[in-house]
Amino acid sequence: MENEQIEAFYDACQDLKNAKIILADAKVSKILRSIVSSPSLVEIIGDALVGYNFESELGKYTSTDLEGNLHINLPPEPYRVIAFVFSVLTEFDTRKLDLQEFVHQYFNAENLAESFKRFNAELIDPFCEYVCNWIGYKTEKGKEEDMSSENEEEIVDETTENDDAPECEVDTVESLFEDLKIIFNQIKETIKLDTRIKPDRFDDLNITLDALLATIELKNFKILNALLISLNNLLAPIKSVRFYNMELQNRLAKFYESYL
Repeated sequence: MENEQIEAFYDACQDLKNAKIILADAKVSKILRSIVSSPSLVEIIGDALVGYNFESELGKYTSTDLEGNLHINLPPEPYRVIAFVFSVLTEFDTRKLDLQEFVHQYFNAENLAESFKRFNAELIDPFCEYVCNWIGYKTEKGKEEDMSSENEEEIVDETTENDDAPECEVDTVESLFEDLKIIFNQIKETIKLDTRIKPDRFDDLNITLDALLATIELKNFKILNALLISLNNLLAPIKSVRFYNMELQNRLAKFYESYL
């Protein structure tokens, strides 16, 4: 059932991409209905929207080129993209924003149809991809990439059968520390906006995160590992940082795999 609900969301996003802009409002409503009908999607979107202010974020992501055209530059963090694009779609659905005017204003191209293509490629595609990746649903793009990887592996196996194995790039402690520093600061910023966190847990989190950041500066890997256990326990019940906690665990796993 859940997989069908996620597939309905994915299909709704594709329907918007393939629609004419004059019919886009109905397709936007279809995307939002598919989200509301899925408890898993509701939870993901809800977590991403904790402490979110759409008008403020729109200003942050907007830039102007030399010709005076406005552009939207999405942030690198998946949860921010999810929150932003969902908010844009909601603004369309409630008529607080006019879809055609928004597309023309921020995705200016030769004509409105081309502007709409840009809107879908630059906003809807990453939104759909991030949500599907988070829930574990393989999109057509993901399936193609998996097939491509399998084909590449077969080619490598055939061409290097009698060759020495190529050297693998080893992850370094320095690069790990750099990435962890970014993640820890992102978590600090997120919990600051989450009013659902109890004061004592909030204090413990900040103390632990500050200690981790100090440990990174000292480049002390043993203390880092000990503090990570404490951090993981503190973060476990907090929904607003699930994206970052997942990112943290994936980054650590990548580092450890390079030493196996």
